[in-house]
Amino acid sequence: MRPGEREVAGLTCSAVMAALSEFVEGGLSQQRRAHIEAHVAECDWCRQFGEDFVRLLEAMRRQMAAPRPVPDGVLHNLRNVLKGT
Repeated sequence: MRPGEREVAGLTCSAVMAALSEFVEGGLSQQRRAHIEAHVAECDWCRQFGEDFVRLLEAMRRQMAAPRPVPDGVLHNLRNVLKGT
């Protein structure tokens, strides 16, 4: 175990961090998920890290889903083509 790391509900903080992506994406068995939830319920550090991780993922997904602006030069050319000039 790393210094400052805890073992709660049979899992270390490192084990929780290693499974965090799968946990968020729903790719874990119910038993594994329950162990992680039990650890996080007792470990403030993992709970806070997990909440921050989820917020970061949500922000990244919003950013990636947002339409990208069309560069001015492309808009100008498109307008000219559509006008027939």
